[in-house]
Amino acid sequence: MRPGNHERIPTVFEAVKEAAAIVDPDGADDAVMALYEIYEDDDRPTTAVEDLPGEVLSSAEGIDPEGDDGPIMAAAAAAAWLATNPDQSEAGDHVVREGTRLLFKGDPPDSLAAWLAAKGVEA
Repeated sequence: MRPGNHERIPTVFEAVKEAAAIVDPDGADDAVMALYEIYEDDDRPTTAVEDLPGEVLSSAEGIDPEGDDGPIMAAAAAAAWLATNPDQSEAGDHVVREGTRLLFKGDPPDSLAAWLAAKGVEA
């Protein structure tokens, strides 16, 4: 008998928590911390959420309706990526880059593009 595949499925909170840690490791960005707090008790498996990228992006846009906080958009993008790639959190730049490509289809908002450029991450 072959061993089964025991791929870990993260909770929504785990994906958001790891994303916040990648984007704002010091916990200094209020918007990223607000996103963290919104999902703090969300123990749904990421696979159980019909449109997790859309849900997290909607939450980020609710926190920053002007869209001028690049880190909150980066955290939403990273959470979207980590939801389906849970063992990638050590590759921070890769997670943010791929999450941005996933969430924004190669056309990130200006604030996120500026934040990525300042970090030296290609979108």
